[in-house]
Amino acid sequence: MAGVCVDRPHRETGSTPGVAMRPSRFLRGAMLGFASVAGASVFQCAYAHTEQVGHAAVACAATMAAFGLASYRGGCGPSRRPSACKSDGLTLWSRSGDVRRTRIAGCAQWSGRLLALTLVCARGRRETLLVPADSVDAGTFRQLAVLARRSAASHL
Repeated sequence: MAGVCVDRPHRETGSTPGVAMRPSRFLRGAMLGFASVAGASVFQCAYAHTEQVGHAAVACAATMAAFGLASYRGGCGPSRRPSACKSDGLTLWSRSGDVRRTRIAGCAQWSGRLLALTLVCARGRRETLLVPADSVDAGTFRQLAVLARRSAASHL
């Protein structure tokens, strides 16, 4: 399998190679779809209440802008998403160069397209990492899914 053993951009000298994570088109499309549905819902409610298209359009645009900004700043933006990972526990490199060492405490996988990992850092703080299948190659996604299932099963 070509996953973890391939030379990757965030490789440290003398250590096992890391896996580069690409931005996910699937996750961006899902967030765009969610923001569009929310904006259309706000438009319908505002139009029914005010019966003026201009006010409803402003409310719709404000809602879509707020959801777009929240998704960009809250985890889908390039500064928050990890740029590479290594599967010893799970070591994550951010795009700014910070390193976080975590362990997997739980996981959920949806039809080979998305893997949701519950990570626990050294201080015991939990966070969720979404790994879409299009952000890593297929072999690495399978290996990460197996590692997540084994790690999650050991915590039960």
